[in-house]
Amino acid sequence: MKKRNTLLLLSTLVALASVAQACSSKGEEKKEELPAAAKINTDPVTLTFYGNMSEELFQKLIVNPVKLKYPHIDITLVPMSKKIDELIASGEVPDILGDNISNISKYKSLSLAEDLTPYLKTYNVDTSKIDPVALDTARKHSGDGKLYALPVSGNVVTMYYNKDIFDRFGVPYPTDGMTWDQVYELAKKVTRTDGGIAYRGYDFQDAFQIQYNQLSVPIIDEKTEKAIVNNAEWKKMFENWARFYSITGNEVDATTYGKGLNLFSKDKTLAMYSTSSFFSSMPEAVKNGLNYDVVSLPSFPEALATGVQFEGGGRMISTTSKHKDQAFLALSAMLTEDAQRLIARNGNAAVLTNADINKDFGLDIEVLKGKNREAFIKNKNAKPFSSITKYDAAAFGILRAQFKKYATGQADVNTALREAEELINKSIEEQRKQQ
Repeated sequence: MKKRNTLLLLSTLVALASVAQACSSKGEEKKEELPAAAKINTDPVTLTFYGNMSEELFQKLIVNPVKLKYPHIDITLVPMSKKIDELIASGEVPDILGDNISNISKYKSLSLAEDLTPYLKTYNVDTSKIDPVALDTARKHSGDGKLYALPVSGNVVTMYYNKDIFDRFGVPYPTDGMTWDQVYELAKKVTRTDGGIAYRGYDFQDAFQIQYNQLSVPIIDEKTEKAIVNNAEWKKMFENWARFYSITGNEVDATTYGKGLNLFSKDKTLAMYSTSSFFSSMPEAVKNGLNYDVVSLPSFPEALATGVQFEGGGRMISTTSKHKDQAFLALSAMLTEDAQRLIARNGNAAVLTNADINKDFGLDIEVLKGKNREAFIKNKNAKPFSSITKYDAAAFGILRAQFKKYATGQADVNTALREAEELINKSIEEQRKQQ
């Protein structure tokens, strides 16, 4: 009996030892599988950031969020007044490149854009928290299956209106969710001359509505590298925008085209104006008597509640940086919910899928107090172009010039688009020769 008890005790101890060893082995395996993010180098480092913003905003939106998550990382601003070519020549290319997503191709052509894909894996970054349209736009501009920039903020195009003009003529204010047809009818009602003053109904900033159009119609076929603008889709958009200039009293010519911002914010004779935010100049306009509010950008019937395509701030790591891992950590810190909330409060759209963050849009913008801040978050972004090329930027410059010819009566729509296609193809050939 005593022998049997001894054997039972021994077998129990052996089993317990085996379990303990197994648990230890599992623990060791789990430890080995921890992502590299658990081994962050915390040696103090100073990074340089290339961007176009004031020192105040830089400290608020870049330095503070990064410092909060990674106290060992300091960042200094290199303003964009220093041209990138000069920085390359001097061997002082910043560690982080902050520019618009649409400018990724510029840094690719200079061999300065580092693919961020390996860093996303190394530091276990959950990209599902980033707005898929913003991320997809960054990937399409990167091309070749790469991701050269993380989106961190979005520009928002809305329609501003002068309340005093509508009150003067007893016309109801515009509202969120309008179509272009509805705005056209509204523009006719407030395009008048009264008291010797000519009031215009509507104007827009063509850079956004053409280059980031709401119907996501591309400009160049990436496979053939030929222009694709002489078609029914571009004709529809050209005619939609140009019809506003056919309203008697709302016409433009070669000298008055593109002057909408001044007419709206300074002269106060333009009833409605669609553009990206101009918060920096708005305080002066309000001080001088501009009584305004804002609504969501009008949309096409086939794409209701759809704004322009995503266009906004991207963050890249330069291939010349000596601190690429630390630079990536800084980038990831700009995508925390706290950092994104700061971005939204200061007048740019956050890029996370958490919709509650953008409800704070503009809370820190003094001139938006008491205004329809919801207008900035009503529309969803249009999907990115199905085709994006390195020739797009120059091509859109040509297309905008051709729209101006049509809008000012120098060419009919068919001629304007045919010439645009010819000029874009010629531009592509010239750029190829310079490569």
